[in-house]
Amino acid sequence: MNDDGKFMKRAIELARRTEGSVSPRPPVGALLVSSDGEVIGEGWDTPSPGPHAETMALAAADDKAFGATAFVTLEPCSHTGATAPCADALIRAGIARVVVGSTDPNPKVNGQGLAKLREAGIEVSEGVESESCSELIEPFAKWVREGTPFVTLKMAASLDGKTAAADGTSMWITGEAARAEVHDLRRRADAVIVGSMTVLRDDPLLTCRLEDAEVTQPLRVVIDGSGRTPETSRVFNDDAPTLVITNDDLADVHVDRWIKAGAEVARLAAGESGVDVRAALSYLGERGISHALVEGGPTIAASFIASGLVDRFVLYLAPILIGGDAPGLFNDGVKTLSDAWGLQIENVRAVGDDLRIDARLKPTGDD
Repeated sequence: MNDDGKFMKRAIELARRTEGSVSPRPPVGALLVSSDGEVIGEGWDTPSPGPHAETMALAAADDKAFGATAFVTLEPCSHTGATAPCADALIRAGIARVVVGSTDPNPKVNGQGLAKLREAGIEVSEGVESESCSELIEPFAKWVREGTPFVTLKMAASLDGKTAAADGTSMWITGEAARAEVHDLRRRADAVIVGSMTVLRDDPLLTCRLEDAEVTQPLRVVIDGSGRTPETSRVFNDDAPTLVITNDDLADVHVDRWIKAGAEVARLAAGESGVDVRAALSYLGERGISHALVEGGPTIAASFIASGLVDRFVLYLAPILIGGDAPGLFNDGVKTLSDAWGLQIENVRAVGDDLRIDARLKPTGDD
């Protein structure tokens, strides 16, 4: 019986440990299995300049690695960066076979690692659990291709699409199970983005607060072009780093108080209606941020969608009805139905008492 799928699924589990903690490296997991089916080494990518998944697994296996099979979620690298090439390390260790889930989109690798392994006489099998392995590196692939982060937009609303009551109260629309998932979304992201209105309304911490989990806190990003974010907001505490992105013409007094509160401030050229979110993403990409979670309110959500910058939607719907003139999911929507933003729904499932919908924007021109 072929156990390739079983072993690759374990490598994927190892890779998922590193989501949100190794950027701009991709999350990678590796497993070494002896000829009699014993797992002799496990590894996962660490933040640069630490070891890659393959070298960690090889170190765990030591001299048992000779003649073993390596299961790696991503093609082993073939170039020298912060570490020596992983393909060379597998060859030196005498690995007999390498099973790979996804090829590396980085043009410095992109098939060259697999070619080097084959030239050394190592048997290579590709595409095992490829869908899951490709999903793992989707943010990295976009960052390599475009230089900007993969954007997940998270929203929560009542069944009739309201994000708050008429008096502005919005905590908590969803239940505990959904809120726990949101903390896991934060764990897997490099940055969490909100607008100044969200800070004013909710005073959120924007940290990942999962029990029994090793967490690298995401960068907290506040987009504020008018200087209204109070320096006393909880987002400026010491639990995680904070970056305020603002316009280059904002008065120094606002910038100075944010810096005094402990934040970093980036001043960018203003767009037509405030901070240019596209420029903000480019700036984050230059900093090595490959996955950004947008948790802002209806104004910033509409801005990202209208600019075509959302790669994935995660929408939680609570089993309540609010009605009336309460705030909805988006401000500044389309003017006519033919201009509505079309979505491709990928998954719908219950999360506690709530409903979670995962979707993506339809490509332009789709019916």
